[in-house]
Amino acid sequence: MAVFDALVCLGVKFAFANIAASTTDGVVVAAVSGKKIRVLALAGQCGATATNITFNSKPGGAGTAKSMLFANGANGGAVLPFNPEGWFETVSGEGLSATTGAGSATGVQVVYAEV
Repeated sequence: MAVFDALVCLGVKFAFANIAASTTDGVVVAAVSGKKIRVLALAGQCGATATNITFNSKPGGAGTAKSMLFANGANGGAVLPFNPEGWFETVSGEGLSATTGAGSATGVQVVYAEV
């Protein structure tokens, strides 16, 4: 599969993380110098207790929200299907992180490109 930014072919990459409940800025994709992390698809699933999750652009300090708050019921989750334009992206040189509410841990899988 190829995704293009202008006329440049971007390599599609994959990552996953299990983010504990009540976590602030848990790493999903580490920062890449001079690159943005563009999320092309995403799936998240929480455990037996309802919780929420927001995805952030993570610099050295506190992260900045880049997605809406996903409010997931017990054993529920969300899926963002493949979008070649991307759903959201981090600031250049910052990683992708997630902040969760109280409740269960949330498993996250992302398909992304470095742009």
